[in-house]
Amino acid sequence: MKKQEILLVIDRFTPDSLPMVRLAAYMREFATLLGSEERVHFSRLRKGSACLVAYPDEQAAPKVKARIEELVDSTAPKDALRARREIDDLLAADNAIGHVEWDGARVIEFPGRLRPTQEKIGPVRRSTSIEGVIYQIGGKDETINVHLQGRDGELRAEVSIEMARRLAPFLLLGKVRMFGEGEWYRVNGKWERHRFTAIDFTPLDRQPLPDALREMQQVFVGVDAEDFAATMADLRGA
Repeated sequence: MKKQEILLVIDRFTPDSLPMVRLAAYMREFATLLGSEERVHFSRLRKGSACLVAYPDEQAAPKVKARIEELVDSTAPKDALRARREIDDLLAADNAIGHVEWDGARVIEFPGRLRPTQEKIGPVRRSTSIEGVIYQIGGKDETINVHLQGRDGELRAEVSIEMARRLAPFLLLGKVRMFGEGEWYRVNGKWERHRFTAIDFTPLDRQPLPDALREMQQVFVGVDAEDFAATMADLRGA
């Protein structure tokens, strides 16, 4: 059976002029956009405009197609919508436009350099926090990148080597809350965090509610209900 090819076309570059680091950035977001990462494969860079060619396994093709249709309707999962924005941001920064093709038909357009100019103010630095499950820790210099899966999607924090070592035992083992300083920009009237540097963290207890309730019950074992009520009344009147 013929492979169903999915193309990300970028008009400004050719395969020879597209820097490797930029190719990696586009490929990362393209993979997130399509989803089913284990079953979607990179094939080649096609001649002409820089064109990333990918194809899904036969079993994954319906799921990938449905995800693309959801992107067209803006009803896709948050990670796919974020990847669409990131690709468009990359294109705008590269003074390029692009699109996604599915078996020869254009299905997603990226305005890139043609989109309206944004009103941008910043950066402004302020204290903030993020929380999520750590799924990746990596880096080769004094700044280590920590990737978390938060409630609204992927989050990233920069930490020191010492803090990365402290975080390592929590990799894929429950949520943590990280405290630090964010770099914020006001874009078209809305504040957006573009960078976050963490200086400390605390693990968040993921104890199931029934277990937590049982522990609370153990605290009051042997306590007379009437004595407890009288004590509380005294405290309220104090």
